[in-house]
Amino acid sequence: MRRRTVLTMVGSAVLTACGVSTVDPQPKATPSPTVPLQVIPRTGTPYQTHHVIECDVIVQTPPADVFDTIGNDMWLVATHEPSQQTLRTPVFWLADFDATATPTGQTGWRARFLPAQAGLWQVQVVQGTLTSVSLEMMVAPNSDTRGMVRVHPRGFAFDDDTPFVPIGVNLGWSTAQGAAIVADYERWFSQLAANGGNAARIWMASWAFGIEWSDTPLGDYRNRMRQAWLLDQVLMLAQRYDIRIMLCLINHGAFSTTTNAEWLDNPYNQTNGGPLSSPEQFVTDATARNLWLKRVAYIAARYAAYPSLWCWEWWNEVDWTPIKDEQLAPWLVDTRTLMHRIDPYQHPITSSWSSVRLTELWADASLDFVQHHTYDAEDVARTTNTARIPINHILRQKPWIVSEIGLNAGGAVTTDAIERIHLHNALWAPLMLGCAGSGMYWWWDTWLDPNNHWNAFAALSTFTKGIDMRSLRSFSLMMPGATVLGLRNDTTMYLWIRHAKYTAKEALRAYALANTVDPQWQYELTEQQWPAMTIKEMTAGSYDVRWFDPQRATWQASVIVNASSEVLVLDVPNFAFDMAVKITQNR
Repeated sequence: MRRRTVLTMVGSAVLTACGVSTVDPQPKATPSPTVPLQVIPRTGTPYQTHHVIECDVIVQTPPADVFDTIGNDMWLVATHEPSQQTLRTPVFWLADFDATATPTGQTGWRARFLPAQAGLWQVQVVQGTLTSVSLEMMVAPNSDTRGMVRVHPRGFAFDDDTPFVPIGVNLGWSTAQGAAIVADYERWFSQLAANGGNAARIWMASWAFGIEWSDTPLGDYRNRMRQAWLLDQVLMLAQRYDIRIMLCLINHGAFSTTTNAEWLDNPYNQTNGGPLSSPEQFVTDATARNLWLKRVAYIAARYAAYPSLWCWEWWNEVDWTPIKDEQLAPWLVDTRTLMHRIDPYQHPITSSWSSVRLTELWADASLDFVQHHTYDAEDVARTTNTARIPINHILRQKPWIVSEIGLNAGGAVTTDAIERIHLHNALWAPLMLGCAGSGMYWWWDTWLDPNNHWNAFAALSTFTKGIDMRSLRSFSLMMPGATVLGLRNDTTMYLWIRHAKYTAKEALRAYALANTVDPQWQYELTEQQWPAMTIKEMTAGSYDVRWFDPQRATWQASVIVNASSEVLVLDVPNFAFDMAVKITQNR
């Protein structure tokens, strides 16, 4: 019979700025010097489902290499008594920081787990042949039952089958220092969430949240514990604002000699004492492979339990490195295999290539969904549609998103109105063409946030509230002078109707013809009448038709329209830039 210890928690939990129940500075139970292995809760009660529970792990004989998550073989094992569901997550080492991002001098072993079910959980730590005394934790149900994000053909959904349609933006890094980084993310997350956004993409780059670079010995992350702590704070903030994070582990420049090149500073470079004479060896050299898997294991042990984590992205635009697909393929398999062993929540896995590349690796089983990146002044609807034909041919039912998009890869244009037109199209066009979410814009810190354009997300999030991309197929209609993109299933249809000249390319042309350098210049299109729209393959009967203004993010009153002979004819309201409509069959 297993021994059980019930801990009575004293004192109150510290409530961080994130609104997440976290930890007191000191453990609430006294470690015993005679017990070789102990687990002590740090999270305040009551414990709740889908909220991280964090524990101190007291090890009398600590491993020599504190970052060897795999070799140290220390696991927190949490078993849900009623169902016997078991979570097994690695123990990891960290250094603590205070709210100002100043080291507290405290270091130690921790473990985190996320209980998905209410009821009694038995929690213990295992190290080799040693097993700690089991603790009982009574977990109460939380009103948010969605759980983690899962991948389905054509879309995403949470564990409870609630659809997840990512409407978001890149928030790759902050250029601030210390705790000011957390303040930046709080401002960005709060603005994004207030306007209906629910997703962001963050990089673990050397200048951001990366835990291994030239200031750390390879495989030893002590000098980067502040970055690791800052990422903890950001993921907790994201949970508070109900934003899901795509976490990118490697930026292309780290192993590139041509594009945003950082190879000369890379600690894996032989000239810096590393094991590699060229960057492509990163995915083939045995030493580099083991160091990489070591880093992946630590990252998973530390961050996998956060419900704000949407997915793991291995590379940003790997094709800017010399690494070839045939070299990368086995590396992707090895990394996925390790992650599935370490991550008990099985977060989705992805990787990205630049807009200049199509790759058969998109179809590989090592990747759960696909990303496309694009930077140009062309019509987003046209360029995304052009890309989706070969992508869909390769994908075989995997969802895909445009996770990086901008008007210019070199920076936002100086004329605000033109960039904003491109942002609007970047949000709407990919989703209405059947992508699993909106396009995710770049230039968050140099243009979007300084110009307070967060309200651009409100219209799409309002129009698509409750939409389930898994059940919808994309289509298009012909209308003179307009682009018409749609999504439909047997009972519901969404249409976006956009003036053909409401694009950044046309705005740039008009700006050049205006012969002005006024940064406040505005692109004007005249409100006009539009022809009636005919939609075929409709079941006879009545339909609820509700028009939506994407410029103002407002719905119009519903009207009833009847379809006959499998045809529905709609009178289109006058508009200058774009309109949208939701059509629902009445039962």
